[in-house]
Amino acid sequence: METTWLHKNGHKKLIVFCNGWGMDACPFRSLISVEFDVYMLFDYRQLTHIPAIETLVEGYEQVHLVSWSMGVWAGQRLFAGKHDLFDRTLAINGTLCPIDDGFGIPEKVFNATLTGFNEASRLKFYKRMCRQKDTLNFFLLRQPQRSVKDQGEELAALQKTVDCSPASVSIYDEIIVSESDFIIPTANQLKYWQEKQVTQVAGFHFLFNLWLSWDQLLNVC
Repeated sequence: METTWLHKNGHKKLIVFCNGWGMDACPFRSLISVEFDVYMLFDYRQLTHIPAIETLVEGYEQVHLVSWSMGVWAGQRLFAGKHDLFDRTLAINGTLCPIDDGFGIPEKVFNATLTGFNEASRLKFYKRMCRQKDTLNFFLLRQPQRSVKDQGEELAALQKTVDCSPASVSIYDEIIVSESDFIIPTANQLKYWQEKQVTQVAGFHFLFNLWLSWDQLLNVC
């Protein structure tokens, strides 16, 4: 697993951001931060290294966990039992059953993406993730600078590692679900989170073009 600071300006509030599969910092550089430092986790080929979160949060008056896509599952694995460290916990377009016909990405779709993963299938995934031309153009101008090889390795590792946990054990208190998610189908997410506080927003699986700042994102719920 990799970690990096997206913003570190001595603020008193911290966001711990669990990114999605195949990502790095590039698609999120456009999001400014007025009140928050932002610490990002990504590349889940190995989840054995857990950041020393207790040390990381020292000195901050508020700490928020924000997880997106496969990062929702990863955040659960990393921070289960540490809910008290966070003032807010927010899941965006993800579940704790990320590869699942009923509650996540249908297994057939996931396996098809993994099989022979290459430049063409990566672009196909990006198109399904963004759907709309404007959203896709926004993303492609900021697309991850990761190789097809290591993205494929991460996908294969997730296939072996991902499990399915009920929403009742979730670390997340607030949920954002896009109305038109074609990666983790909207219907599957709503079915999974039916007992949780859910905010639906107009958009697709990648929706960070909707906000100008991390501060604005946290005001959605």
